[in-house]
Amino acid sequence: MIKFEQAIEIVLSHTLETDQVLIPLASSMGHFLASNIYADRDMPPFNKSAVDGYACRGVDIEKELKVIENIPAGYSPKLKISAGCCSKIMTGAKLPEGADTVIMVEEVIKVAKESEAADTGDFIRYVNPDRKKLKNNICLKGEDIKEDELVLATGTFIKPQHIAILAAVGSNNVPVFKPFDIGLLSTGDEIVEPDSVPDEVQIRNSNGWQLRAQVMRSGAVANYYGIVPDNEKSLKDAIEKALLNNDILILTGGVSMGDFDFVPSIIKDLGFEILFDKVAVQPGKPSTFAIKKEPDSNKTEKVIFALPGNPVSSFIQFELLIRPFIFKSMHSRNPVMWFEMTSVQDYKRKHTERKALIPVIASPDGTFSIINYNGSAHILALAKANAIAEIPEGISFIGIGDKLRVFLLQ
Repeated sequence: MIKFEQAIEIVLSHTLETDQVLIPLASSMGHFLASNIYADRDMPPFNKSAVDGYACRGVDIEKELKVIENIPAGYSPKLKISAGCCSKIMTGAKLPEGADTVIMVEEVIKVAKESEAADTGDFIRYVNPDRKKLKNNICLKGEDIKEDELVLATGTFIKPQHIAILAAVGSNNVPVFKPFDIGLLSTGDEIVEPDSVPDEVQIRNSNGWQLRAQVMRSGAVANYYGIVPDNEKSLKDAIEKALLNNDILILTGGVSMGDFDFVPSIIKDLGFEILFDKVAVQPGKPSTFAIKKEPDSNKTEKVIFALPGNPVSSFIQFELLIRPFIFKSMHSRNPVMWFEMTSVQDYKRKHTERKALIPVIASPDGTFSIINYNGSAHILALAKANAIAEIPEGISFIGIGDKLRVFLLQ
């Protein structure tokens, strides 16, 4: 049995490689960028108004100003601002030549007729009594992004805010890493699918569907192969079939010490090397990681993760082992972020020989509360949680005010 930190290190040192492909911008959400993205122009591409108002020379704000032009967004100004003149301008519109200030529309009056916005040919006067606080209300060319500036790095996991950047720089076809195909197999005669009615000794398969969702959320393709009976031939046939079309195979169940747990022997027979099969963590002790290398190469060709059958165990092991494995293989940073948070209640545990990972509710003020948790099959506790807290091995009591490492569930 190895420490959990060792298990993470082993997993992350045997990542996979994948091809690069070009896909449409509209389809790029949830993929990983395969190359750096650079700006093709300054942003903004010109000096522009930050407000609706009147573009003028700052030295002229004490004067009555003649409105010489109306400049909506998307319109190129035709007239230069000279002494005693201004142009009516909309937010986002290009600043006319000669202007260095935009007076907000609500800070001017139309001469001889107050409270009505002025148009071309009219005169306006600035009426803000606190003139020392006048801002120029201008966004300068390139102040947000410079031409050729790196805007998104290789490995970025594309989210909506990244879509905006890609669109802004004209990346209509986006270079991404080809997503991994991940096969999912559930084992056990005691489980049935959600659309079945279980008998008195069966339960519905929550595990496989939970993992399918986790895989999809991690930017990979989930291929679910259903439930395999607890017999060696059926399981071996199912594993062989799944390995034909998948880079990664995730098995749940069949890895503990039961009489019908055939997974370790089968994956060895298929040419995989088991790098660990027990981890000093609770839940998730009987977690297995195996690799198969390319012929005449040290590169990892395929990997198998065999996880415990209880859903809390498999959920946590996926988040802390498999999701980081996917992200590192895609040249992305580890998605797991730990924070130090403070407990608002006491908590006791009996067995301290392993690190414990327990579902908690984290609050914005940096504290967390511990959910009533009955063990690794308690899916309702996991559904209520928004974070997982880590209790180090050897620690049996957590008191009010004690600090633990916590990672937030995304």
